[in-house]
Amino acid sequence: MSKPFSQYLEAVESRLPSTHHRFVRGDLYLTVLDWYTDGVEPHEAAMRIRNAIGE
Repeated sequence: MSKPFSQYLEAVESRLPSTHHRFVRGDLYLTVLDWYTDGVEPHEAAMRIRNAIGE
């Protein structure tokens, strides 16, 4: 990824309902960091989170 991780987090959060933001910066933080280093696009990361939560 060419952008900083903080921008990646914001991009993922912008694609999720506000109720899910706590997962991105909480329980799933290390998972999202792993996706970032693996080159997973923010829209894909958001979709994975929505699918895991069941929405």
